[in-house]
Amino acid sequence: MRITGENGVSLTTWKDTHFHKLYPLANNPKIAQNLRDSYPQPYTIHDARYWIEYNQKFNPPQNFAIELDGQLVGSVGSERGKDELRPNMEVGFWIGEPFWGKGIASEAVKIFTDYLFSKFDVHRVFSQTYDFNVASMRVLEKAGFQAEAILKNAFIKNGKMGDLFQYVRLRETEKI
Repeated sequence: MRITGENGVSLTTWKDTHFHKLYPLANNPKIAQNLRDSYPQPYTIHDARYWIEYNQKFNPPQNFAIELDGQLVGSVGSERGKDELRPNMEVGFWIGEPFWGKGIASEAVKIFTDYLFSKFDVHRVFSQTYDFNVASMRVLEKAGFQAEAILKNAFIKNGKMGDLFQYVRLRETEKI
């Protein structure tokens, strides 16, 4: 599956052809610094193989490779809330460092969120970012998300506690 956005940005389901491109791009401590600790660091060839194989089973897909003019540049994905939290989906994303600051992430998150609302019966899509990750806050705002909450002292990263900023985008028929 391929979803085409603007300015050469597209989302595509993970394929075996991404394998040798994924692990060198993803193996960057600057990326891991802004993601949850479950993101492998170092990111190995085995992590890339696992990720691609894991994502090939979802129908409809919940995680996509981000491409710019056909070249792998990052990843965007979601996880649905469980039980009473099932109207929610949480979005996460990363872009390879050589492609930072080009508007790719904002376009990818925007088209991915539209996709989620079209394929899943969810009412809210949210994303959380660490207080030091101002770039991701801007990505979310440009993708149509609104600041929703600041969770005080909600994370510990590299031995330091900080605030977690939460952004949300609701289905068009609902308001914050």
